[in-house]
Amino acid sequence: MTVEHVQSRTDRRLRTEEKILVAAGDLFLQLGYRKTTVRGIAGRAEVSIGRVMAAGDKDVLLVRCFDRWFAGLQTGQYSPPARPNTGTSPEAGENGMTTMPPGTTSAVHQHLLGIFLPFLEFFAAHEDLSRDYAAALMRVRVKPRVFEVLAADLQEKLASNLIAIGINEDYSRASASVLYDSFLGIVFRWSANDLTFDEAVASLSRTIAFHTQVRRLG
Repeated sequence: MTVEHVQSRTDRRLRTEEKILVAAGDLFLQLGYRKTTVRGIAGRAEVSIGRVMAAGDKDVLLVRCFDRWFAGLQTGQYSPPARPNTGTSPEAGENGMTTMPPGTTSAVHQHLLGIFLPFLEFFAAHEDLSRDYAAALMRVRVKPRVFEVLAADLQEKLASNLIAIGINEDYSRASASVLYDSFLGIVFRWSANDLTFDEAVASLSRTIAFHTQVRRLG
């Protein structure tokens, strides 16, 4: 078998997987996790059910879709839909998007919180699907990118901002890791109905405040 033939087969497989993930993502967002079926994904992607299952079961596909959405949010290539403004939250702006909580005065604090807000907005716009995602993370055997590449990229961005305000590099990187872990913890608490959206934002804001107000070590 020639190298060109192997490459061609790989390219076809990747294109098929891309179609499956796009189809799955569209249906998850449109119908939710429970109403989306493997058969429906196969129909939307115009592939066989076997092809879909080769890419992963529903749990794996949901986790992979969230990895893609998170990657888009991280690079700014995807924006979450605005949350409906019910008028009950002081943090809801006129366009339905979140403004900074009271007391968020530091420019760095605001910037760091702003890094996380698109993810929280996405969860707020798709709460049921996000809870299903959190449950799927516990069931899948594959390692999601949110724990690997995406985590490393986001922590690097956080650390760079902390270093820029004069915080010791080692402490900045440790703080970035803690902030990311805090973010994931808040997401899981939220998925268990333990936090409202505004409580999640406030909790993350307090954690960021601690890591931006202390230990500006040389």
